Amino acid sequence: MSNKIKRLQSEISSIRNKRYKLLFLISEESNQSSIINDLKRDGMSIININLYLSDRLRLISSDKRPYEVVKWLRKAINDQKNDVVFLHNIEYLFDPELKQNPVKLLEALSGNTVLMVLWPGKEEHGVLNYATPEHPEYYRNDEYSNCIFTY
Repeated sequence: MSNKIKRLQSEISSIRNKRYKLLFLISEESNQSSIINDLKRDGMSIININLYLSDRLRLISSDKRPYEVVKWLRKAINDQKNDVVFLHNIEYLFDPELKQNPVKLLEALSGNTVLMVLWPGKEEHGVLNYATPEHPEYYRNDEYSNCIFTY
């Protein structure tokens, strides 16, 4: 077991008793497949959110999709039968069509399950950023500085 995985398991243990069990993994883009492979080897439940949601929502009219997101994500997480689930490729959650606050949504889903989320953007001084300010999917959140793990 790698040192990074041991550190990650320690971090997971420390958030198990919190109300919201949410951990954001920050990585270099070139390192993302390495993270996924490490977690697969460790037996972690893994969900590709873009793939899962796009498959579930494709036959639903765009005006009804925002109301279906929580239901399908909850089902995906519960179907894992694991108390720790790794989520990656979460970019679809930022799509204005879905009308979601991605971090608040994930926080709400993390009540009974530790959710480790591979953050698709940048982290600067404890602030999670996604896209640039002029982009329609721009997102910035500074409430989770104690929930960030650099992998």
